[in-house]
Amino acid sequence: MKRLSKDAWLAIGLFIALAIVATIAAVQETRNKATDPPLASHSNAPDGARALTLWLDEIGYNTTTKVAPTFQIPPSASIIMMLEPWTGISNSEFNTLDAWVENGGTLVIAGNGFGSMQAIQHYDFSLNPSAHPTKTVTIETPLLGSPVMTELGELNGRFTLQSSRTDFVIHAAVAGKPVIVSLTQGEGQVILSSWIRPFSNAGLHESGNPELILNILSSGGTPGTIWFDEWHHGVRPEGEAITASNWLQRTPAGRSLIYVAILIFGALVLRGQLFGRPVPLPKDITRRAPLEHITAVANLSRRAGHKTAVLQDYKQRLKRHLGFRYHLSPTLPDQAFIKQLANFQPDLNINELATLLQQLNQTKISESDMVHLAAKTAQWLEK
Repeated sequence: MKRLSKDAWLAIGLFIALAIVATIAAVQETRNKATDPPLASHSNAPDGARALTLWLDEIGYNTTTKVAPTFQIPPSASIIMMLEPWTGISNSEFNTLDAWVENGGTLVIAGNGFGSMQAIQHYDFSLNPSAHPTKTVTIETPLLGSPVMTELGELNGRFTLQSSRTDFVIHAAVAGKPVIVSLTQGEGQVILSSWIRPFSNAGLHESGNPELILNILSSGGTPGTIWFDEWHHGVRPEGEAITASNWLQRTPAGRSLIYVAILIFGALVLRGQLFGRPVPLPKDITRRAPLEHITAVANLSRRAGHKTAVLQDYKQRLKRHLGFRYHLSPTLPDQAFIKQLANFQPDLNINELATLLQQLNQTKISESDMVHLAAKTAQWLEK
């Protein structure tokens, strides 16, 4: 049986990889379409909020869920219902919300998920696990009295609100821990709730929850349009403008190009395709001979005019060599050094050594004379 070539195995592997990627993308797309975010205004699930929007429309409120290609608050909106946001909120979006609230708007943030935690932290609040997750929610202020509330359900959640701020009003609490608070910001207000049951399809029909919703809405004065923020549930308009920055991500053709680019890159890597000029390994680089380094240093010294320093070096080496056996210091003056050395070496040629040391003290000397003195010093060093 003929064995498959390397290219054949590579083609098979790429085909399998493409099939896996396509399957994962299809499953993820189906899952995203089948699963709605919690408290989404279009969701009929028990944790959705479609019943809330329909009920508010029925009793006379104006509601809208329209979104723009970019995050924009409808001009007619007086209340924003940001219920369990899924996507993160950017700094520019927070700036838009803050400016809108300061101009008299009412922002309601309800949730205990990751997106809600981020939104609540923007107002210096945090979510803490509740020690009494099934305790009854109690009213903490008479402001929630329009309409009159007789009772509330149990806390269907595990988080309460906590903050170091003191400029907020507690509207509802569980065992003394706030679950609904409000704070003034400019001419408007922000209402935070870690209790999401009243806003859901399953919780809206429970006793006291509709009255709670109406109290929250009426706390902002006479409401205009109530905007349910579906932007942070990932909803985008059908005719969203395609730009150069999102074309690859938001169109089938763009995503196909991304997959093809990944596969081509993988094929090139597996085949060992070069992406640049080869870099030689250190062992392949020819090393210079030691003589080249010595010659280079000598040439640099010659150009710098270090003749005097070279002569002094030869002189110190000579005196160190001659006096090493007798422990004579090379720093002694020349005459004293020669005199002490002669005491140990009676056959020492005193005149020749004195002349050589005197010549090595020269400050102006030609290069040929310096070489001659270096040779004479070398002869003394060999003795």
